[in-house]
Amino acid sequence: MQTVDELARTITALEPAAQQSLIDKVAHLNFQKGLHDLADRYRARLLLENRLEVPPEEIWSELHRIRQEIADHDYAG
Repeated sequence: MQTVDELARTITALEPAAQQSLIDKVAHLNFQKGLHDLADRYRARLLLENRLEVPPEEIWSELHRIRQEIADHDYAG
């Protein structure tokens, strides 16, 4: 496996378009990883609360209600 410095040298040797493509790909992969990590944490929370088998519609409804409460509180008036 390359070190960070080696990777940096490899990346700077790329054409600008290839560098941009790489940056876009890394951003996309990081976003996807973040979504997977969030889903894992939420799944673990639901399991801890014995709610893992609750239908998704009920979970979405509750999330919408919570979001609305926050909006009403934080952005009232």
